[in-house]
Amino acid sequence: MSEISEVILIQPPFVQLNSPYPAPYYLKSFLETRYLKTRSLNVTVLDHSIGLFERIFSRPGLQQVFTDAACSAPRQKGLNKNTVRIIERFLSEKELWLASIDRLIAFLRGKDPEWGHFLTLANGCLPGGPRLDAFLAERDGDVFRGDISPDEAKLLATMLLSDLADFITCTLDRGFSLIRYTPVMEASLNTGFRDFAAVKNSLDGYIMNAFYRPMLDGEWKKLEEEGAIKSKPFLLGITIPFPGCLTGALVAAESAKKRFGSAARTIAGGGYVNTELRFLDTPAFSDYFDYVSLDRGYAALVSILEDITPNASTAAGYEKAALENEAARTIFPDYSAVDFSRYLYPVDDANPMHRFWSDGHWLKAYLAHGCYWHSCAFCDVTLDYIKNFIPVDPAALFAHLKEQAEKTGVRGVHLVDEAAPVSSLLEFALQNREAGLPLNFWGNIRFEKTFTPDTAAILAAGGLTGVSAGLEVATEKGFKRLGKGIDLESAVRACAAFKEAGILTHAYLIYAYWDEDEQELIDSAEILRQLFAEGLLDSAFWHKFVLTRHSRIYAEKKRGLHPGLTIKDDPGCAHESGSQKPIFALNDLSFEGEEKFDKYSEPLEKLLGAWMKGETETPVTAAFPFKVKTPSVPPGLVAGHLDKYAADRDLDQTKLPNGDMTGKVLFLGSAPRPSPEGHNTFLRWRWRLEERELKTGGREEADKLKALLEASGRGKGLAITEFVSSLNEIAGNDRAGMIWLKARENGLALYG
Repeated sequence: MSEISEVILIQPPFVQLNSPYPAPYYLKSFLETRYLKTRSLNVTVLDHSIGLFERIFSRPGLQQVFTDAACSAPRQKGLNKNTVRIIERFLSEKELWLASIDRLIAFLRGKDPEWGHFLTLANGCLPGGPRLDAFLAERDGDVFRGDISPDEAKLLATMLLSDLADFITCTLDRGFSLIRYTPVMEASLNTGFRDFAAVKNSLDGYIMNAFYRPMLDGEWKKLEEEGAIKSKPFLLGITIPFPGCLTGALVAAESAKKRFGSAARTIAGGGYVNTELRFLDTPAFSDYFDYVSLDRGYAALVSILEDITPNASTAAGYEKAALENEAARTIFPDYSAVDFSRYLYPVDDANPMHRFWSDGHWLKAYLAHGCYWHSCAFCDVTLDYIKNFIPVDPAALFAHLKEQAEKTGVRGVHLVDEAAPVSSLLEFALQNREAGLPLNFWGNIRFEKTFTPDTAAILAAGGLTGVSAGLEVATEKGFKRLGKGIDLESAVRACAAFKEAGILTHAYLIYAYWDEDEQELIDSAEILRQLFAEGLLDSAFWHKFVLTRHSRIYAEKKRGLHPGLTIKDDPGCAHESGSQKPIFALNDLSFEGEEKFDKYSEPLEKLLGAWMKGETETPVTAAFPFKVKTPSVPPGLVAGHLDKYAADRDLDQTKLPNGDMTGKVLFLGSAPRPSPEGHNTFLRWRWRLEERELKTGGREEADKLKALLEASGRGKGLAITEFVSSLNEIAGNDRAGMIWLKARENGLALYG
């Protein structure tokens, strides 16, 4: 193999509109770090997700869409009258769409704010669609009164964009949506596109032919002209994080092969490849990709670039594991060359927590690779990216992201961990606070009782704005059966601590397990209702359970456990069963009885929508159009746990530490200021938007307490023993306890 000196890394369409996906930027950092001194290697990253979006949602792109839709719509058969009317409406408003699209996109990019005022007038000068209509009707009834706030303009603009995407889907390409492209064929996502022939036959969709293939031709030409492809052969790495990226990845590889032939050495990697293509034995796939990269991808790239093995997907052994682990610990993503002004700020939902996923430019990074728990029954815990837990150095990651923020102007961080470790989060927050809060961050965690009121307070003071975590089946029976490692009390305590600290919370739930009955489902819904009613959750999302081949459930089934689970469509794979039938994708499996839960999906979604709007009084059973079981959990179950949390918190704050206590104290309030009033002197400061005060024994004591609190508020605080010793010296043993209690109630946190 000739030495490769050019690497092109591509994120194919479609993933997201607000931020670049992190995988290519991790790989770019890795390659440039590894080969910085040993060889010449040029690495280029292309985000075709936002690139293709830009081509479609522009005046020239929409001109083509409307021209083609006008020809296509009359030939479609089987459309109902309402759909026909909607299509006719869009075609009639063509000129309004063409006149609006560039300003709409600019507005969603954070530019042209004046257009937002124009949009909220809803005066007929702009186009519309069913989503926008529904919002206006919900807000204003049958007659629009024109009282939409300019602050809601981004929500309206996102609805307009979604309406336009629906029009394209309906008239031209059933596989298209804003954040995914789904091959249209008989096989469903639930069977993982096992037949590659069916996938291949679906690659000629309208968006792929009319927009993406011409875009790729232009990209290759531009890369040649700019010298990014100046040597042959070159490596083309394409990440496929989700099934919705598969079509674009195949089309991109096909296009490169067509233009460059064997000079383009193509490699596929990413989350979809890791989970779905581990049993790949379809020869036709090699027409598109020469290599398949499993796990984190570092070792596979090295295998190709250094010719360690003839097939990157088979690189194995100690060297691979050591390389992957070391890279996971030390490599951070490089976004410095990204033009973030291309990305949008879409608002899919007014809910403040839901908005995190789309409304914001985020520097995405891992605080730890893998999951430190990796035991949940439904999760793909047999795969390396889950079971191989590798924490990174929080201080090093913070320093890197701070530098990235200065280069890109993006100050928000999305920690994309499976579940960020508590200790790592704390260290990251402390680093951020000490540096003056240059960043704010959010990410996924586990609802564990280690998230105490003190921990949550420090995290909030260090820039944490939101957390998401799995509750799955939010019943005690469910937690134990699935091996979650938490109980309801732990979840309540964690949520309460976060909410007291002003941190938004989101929960993931799963229903339709193979061994779940209606009673457990209804009980889980009732517990979720109580969590919302007590103000412990801001948002949540229901997922329908999918049985996967890489889950602990499947591994246990193969060992003879779970006799009640009957798998219907496990074809096996060549190395297990000697099957001669080619396998393309294999992970998701069907099982007997899964369809019986379909009837619950819509009612559960309606309940969730109401709860997120604060409507929590309606009984759970009222949402179902059929008779369901009555919840068996007490109506005050969550409230009881919350009361116990509050009592324990208050008791903990009263305990003056003894001399042997380890850990530190960190004062989170503003700078205390002595305030004489008559014969008394008060110390006053602000914490959590409120004025706090402490009556002292006089000005001298006030000044000393001020100095002590300020010292404990700098950096990472003071050792508890040092703080208590100083407090006793300042106020005496008799008054130290009272001062300690006041301080603990008003911003003095313990950790470590």
